[in-house]
Amino acid sequence: MTKQRQFTPDWDLHVGDNLAEYLDAYHMTQVELADRTGLHPKTINEIINGKAPLTPATALLLEPIFDRSANFWMALEQGYQDRTARRTREQHIAVHHDWLKQFPINAMHQRGLLPSTRDMQTIGVALLAFFGIGTFEAWKTFWQPLPATVTCQHPPQHPPSPEHLSVWLREGQRVSEHRECPQFDATKLKAALPLLRQLTTQAPTVFWPTLETLCANAGVLIIKVPTYPRLRVDSATYRYHGKTVVQLSDTRRTVDQFWFGFFHAIGHLLLHGVKTSYLASDIIAPTDAPPTPQEAEANAFAARTLIPDGALRRFMREAQATYTCPAIAQFAAQQGIDAAIVVGRLQQAQVLPYNTPLNELKNSYDV
Repeated sequence: MTKQRQFTPDWDLHVGDNLAEYLDAYHMTQVELADRTGLHPKTINEIINGKAPLTPATALLLEPIFDRSANFWMALEQGYQDRTARRTREQHIAVHHDWLKQFPINAMHQRGLLPSTRDMQTIGVALLAFFGIGTFEAWKTFWQPLPATVTCQHPPQHPPSPEHLSVWLREGQRVSEHRECPQFDATKLKAALPLLRQLTTQAPTVFWPTLETLCANAGVLIIKVPTYPRLRVDSATYRYHGKTVVQLSDTRRTVDQFWFGFFHAIGHLLLHGVKTSYLASDIIAPTDAPPTPQEAEANAFAARTLIPDGALRRFMREAQATYTCPAIAQFAAQQGIDAAIVVGRLQQAQVLPYNTPLNELKNSYDV
């Protein structure tokens, strides 16, 4: 069976070519057409040679001369302009083919964010639609600077990929577009902190609906977006279309890591407001470089919200550097939090090593 291939020429007839054919059929010169329409002969010549577009006013002038409606002439003009614009976009995408491979194409295929194809033209068009931009220069203007706004530290040998980071954030934006949320209310959010803290002892399937509801009542959308390869990011707080969003990834899986990251993001909202965006990565383990002042403040907020500093100091003093599973579990029960959070705080304080056997108290979340 012979395969049929679609013919896509690299040339195209414009309305001027059609107009020239009508002049030949009517045995009419360009000068005569100019006289009949009242247009300057130069204008007619520029239209015929594709140097000037056909306007609606000119289409109306042609209508009684060739017994073809103005819509007929404008459809020819519009079709040519549309095809020309699409060819220009194809050329634009072709120039960026190699760079487009920096995006997590396979992962986006799996999530249904891109069509399942290897054709880079199709992928390029879909990426433009995904980001809501007209050109990839617009991506470089808007999205590429984002890694510079990562306010906490990441391992210098593993800087975040701007392409992967932009996809993760954009996916969260698209989710937030379909969610209703009132205006951010810092007073309500602060009042909800004790109730949010109580959720730390529950399983994700139990606490997640309550977490979303408590935050939504305070004007905060909680959104889950799995991370991408070559990207380690824990959370982001930002405003999008008038909504205050806390976007969480699946990077933090242990109980203490999840809740520290969550209250870190909440800390940004309460301490620093909603006008500035924040991205957090690697906020549990210390890095070579110190965190920025705002990140340090968000870290301190998360730490004392989960365990008040005075209570932790008393426990450390009473334990006298001898920490056991029963002692940690008892202290956690007194505080109304999960024991994993106590282990995490002791590790942050560098009282316990990160490879301690007490890590058996750290259950993992699948959120």
